[in-house]
Amino acid sequence: MDNDYNKDEIEEILKRYMGDSYKADEKPAEKPVEKPAEKPIEEPIEKPVEKPVEKPVEKPTEKPVKEEKDSKLSVKGVNRTGNGVVSGAPGSMLAKSSKVKVSKVELMKRQAETKKGTEKANKKVTKKAGKSKKKKTKKDMILNILLVIFIVTFLVSAGYLGMYYYNIHKAQKSFESLKDMIKDDAPGADVISYGTETDASEIKYVDINGVKVQEKFAELYASNNDFIGWLSIPGTEIDYPVMHTPRDEEFYLHKDFNGEKSASGTLFLAAKCDAIKPSDNVVIYGHNMKAGTMFHDLLKYETEDYYKEHNTFRFDTIQGNYEYEVIAAFRTEIKGEDNTFKYYEFINAKDKDEFDEYVSKVKSKTPYKIEETAEYGDKLVTLSTCAYHASEGRYVVVAKRKTK
Repeated sequence: MDNDYNKDEIEEILKRYMGDSYKADEKPAEKPVEKPAEKPIEEPIEKPVEKPVEKPVEKPTEKPVKEEKDSKLSVKGVNRTGNGVVSGAPGSMLAKSSKVKVSKVELMKRQAETKKGTEKANKKVTKKAGKSKKKKTKKDMILNILLVIFIVTFLVSAGYLGMYYYNIHKAQKSFESLKDMIKDDAPGADVISYGTETDASEIKYVDINGVKVQEKFAELYASNNDFIGWLSIPGTEIDYPVMHTPRDEEFYLHKDFNGEKSASGTLFLAAKCDAIKPSDNVVIYGHNMKAGTMFHDLLKYETEDYYKEHNTFRFDTIQGNYEYEVIAAFRTEIKGEDNTFKYYEFINAKDKDEFDEYVSKVKSKTPYKIEETAEYGDKLVTLSTCAYHASEGRYVVVAKRKTK
């Protein structure tokens, strides 16, 4: 059967069965065909090999790469020349394998660089730590040295002070033993002499090497012929023997009664003075010991109240016992200028004017008023010690011998 129909016949058939719903002139609406999204043509680009994350790990032991004997290798018919050019398809296993090998080499190279950088950084840190440690060690060394110096200084100072006070104590004990040698029960031992034979008639004397010595001092003088008398100020620490060495004035400056070395020294007369005749002025020197011994108490005469409580003292010589009354007490200093008051040079007055001038000078330097004074013909004793108000400071107490 022939199924071929012409166009008109087909349209007639359609109209007959579909009626008005069919319009010959109208063509069925064409649905818009969605154009498929164009996919980018993938070119055979070589996928870059992701580099592994570099970790600061120890460098793997590098195996020595054996040199290829042949400059050309044949892998499945593909040649790789010695110049590093790989022949074959871009995505071939050979190309990928080649790139992986290059990456490993690069990785090893970078790991080596990283290790080198790490070692360099570690060296810097170590060097810095070394410097810091060195500085700390140096600082600790300095602190240790200072500590040692401090400890040594402390020990030396403590030792010095200990020895100083030990020697002072030893000297005081020695002076006490000397005092025990005085015979207070000897005839006339307590008699005050006023310069006449009648006044000294009750004193008993003994002859020692041609020198007349009152009996109470006989043992002391026999022990040391430099002994000239004993000075004592009631109510003070001053209670000591007095020495006289005209040929060497300061012989007892740092020596005890027996001539042994002593920081306290012993009281001594100025070389040109005479305690027996006596001279117009007898100058007696003594140390101002910080321990409060020797002539330290003289500085207390700076206050008027102290003067009033200690305005008299005794100076008994080998030939007589004498009492003195204070007329002046003052600070001064020893200098080389001509206008300096050289109290220590006044021994015997040339005349009344010189005597009166000396007395007037010492009284003017006293910070408070002392009514008692001295006249030409009186015998004076001047006590002198160091004072620390000046580099060559001195403290001086002047007294006159009482004449009833």
